Amino acid sequence: MFCNECGASLKEGSVFCSSCGAKVKTIECMQPGYTETSYNQQPQTNYVMPQYTVDNQAQNITDYQQQSDYNQPQYTTGYQQQSDYNQPQYMTDYQQPQSDYSSMQYSMSNPPIQDNNVLSEADAASNKKLIIALSVISTLILAAIVAIIIIFVVPKKTKDDSEDDGYIVAGPVKEQYEREEDARTTTDEWDDTEAGAVLDTSYNGLINNLANLTPVTIKFVSSDVSDYPNVKTYFTIENSSGETVMLSSPNVAIKEKISNGAEVEREIKSFEQLEGREGISIELVADKSGSMDSDLGTMQNIMSQFVNALDYNSGDMVELIAFDSYVMYMCTYTQDVSLLNNGINNMTTYGETALYDALYEAVRNAGSKEGARCVIAFTDGIDNCSVHTSDEVINLANTYAVPIFIIGTYSGDYSIYSDITSRTGGMYWDISSVSDMSTILDSIYTREKNMYCLEYVSDSSADAYAQRDISCVMSDDTFGSSLSTSFTATETLEKEKHESRYELIVEDISWSEANEACLRKGGHLITITSQEEMDMAVAMASEKELRFVWMGGYTSIRNDVAYGHWITGEPFEFQPWYPGEPSRTDEDGAAEMYLMLWQVNDEWSWNDQRNDPVGDTGLAYFKGKTGYICEYED
Repeated sequence: MFCNECGASLKEGSVFCSSCGAKVKTIECMQPGYTETSYNQQPQTNYVMPQYTVDNQAQNITDYQQQSDYNQPQYTTGYQQQSDYNQPQYMTDYQQPQSDYSSMQYSMSNPPIQDNNVLSEADAASNKKLIIALSVISTLILAAIVAIIIIFVVPKKTKDDSEDDGYIVAGPVKEQYEREEDARTTTDEWDDTEAGAVLDTSYNGLINNLANLTPVTIKFVSSDVSDYPNVKTYFTIENSSGETVMLSSPNVAIKEKISNGAEVEREIKSFEQLEGREGISIELVADKSGSMDSDLGTMQNIMSQFVNALDYNSGDMVELIAFDSYVMYMCTYTQDVSLLNNGINNMTTYGETALYDALYEAVRNAGSKEGARCVIAFTDGIDNCSVHTSDEVINLANTYAVPIFIIGTYSGDYSIYSDITSRTGGMYWDISSVSDMSTILDSIYTREKNMYCLEYVSDSSADAYAQRDISCVMSDDTFGSSLSTSFTATETLEKEKHESRYELIVEDISWSEANEACLRKGGHLITITSQEEMDMAVAMASEKELRFVWMGGYTSIRNDVAYGHWITGEPFEFQPWYPGEPSRTDEDGAAEMYLMLWQVNDEWSWNDQRNDPVGDTGLAYFKGKTGYICEYED
């Protein structure tokens, strides 16, 4: 024992130093800590360290408890989970203190008593070493706890980067965590760029997210306002190689400005790919000019295979128009494969090449249909017989937003056909063999079915056919892009309601004009396929005192013999021809190919007639006695 002031050796139990007289200081044991200032006046902070107690026997750590805000592991004799993240709690008979991680406080519970309640110098030094050791041990334990938190709780990846939904979890924690995660993801939206972040699906939010995505090209194709104020817009999405891209779980937003109004973000009704959900109106345009004589059979087989494979359940429908020196309807719009095949098989070669006239007719008909539509044409040569020009075809196609695809052989006019297709949103293929048509037709159809339809709600008080400026953004987890464009929707064909299936119109017009008028009404020129139908048509004409009535049919030549076929593709079996008809040629040498129901010598029969007998000949007996009957299938 030594004096605290002069260091002199003292007898055990001395109160004053025999050398300097100073009172001997003693280290007294108290609860909860040593009386020395350096031990019992620790600064209090929000970070509360664990409290350790030592019993008065073996001085081993026995009761250690931790209950913090972050629920660090609790070590007891059992094993349980009591934390926000359900981390393992290892129990060894001591638990962690209830604290906010404040500074560490040490207590010695009833230490061994020395004489006069004073610790010996050796004991004091020993206790001090013990305290230091406990401090080091507690620090190491705390570091281990923090490491466990980091390993088991801290998110490592984004949600979509890991099978464990962005967290590394193990042991007994995993099952309950996955249950909690499933509950969270039922309502949360995640962004690929930051785990747990909600993806902003507004227009500006999607625009801002494009920097994280692979760019693609969006192309506007057409529009449909037949269900206004719902507006359907059709788009293709392509990668840098020109291949169509399919979006998984796509996001989309659109802004619209009508005429000179304000730009408004619109409500999205749907955004879906056409495949399996929506049909396409397809105009097939086939060259049957004289130069196709050796290849006609191959073309017919390929076209039959094509129409047989379409998805009519989703709404696909086809119209077949053929051309030589004239434009002929082989089968009006239908989903009946047998009618289409009849129309295909009724084609025979004849005359020159009126491609532009056929394209013009096809574009006009396709443009009147709702939804997605396109024109697909094949020709083996150069147009040499059309009334319309290629520019007229392009302008009409752009008015109706109808893409034109042309398949041509090496003998065609590459520059003009490429111009038509590129300026209308289509494509041109120059092939060396007609048999190459098959794969090209399939690729066109796939491209069209891979289109997306974006339907949004516009301003119900605005004109459905006003000019619209739209800006849209489309993306998924991988691809994204935006587009700004303008369009003016065109009126689609709205079928009229009729009291009966047949309607007679008295008018001195050509067959082509009568045919177009019926198509615009949602019907077609009458096709008489039975005696009963013949009697009904005659009665209607007689009631109006008509003698000449246009029907929906043509004549063609096969093996030097004239034969008839209906524009609907129906079987041509009932044939009450006037004697000597069909002739295919009038007395003045003019071609005759359009079917007419006529009255000669009080008898009604059929004749093939020139397109415009009144305008071409000026024959008075046609005037005031001519008309046509429209037939409505619905």
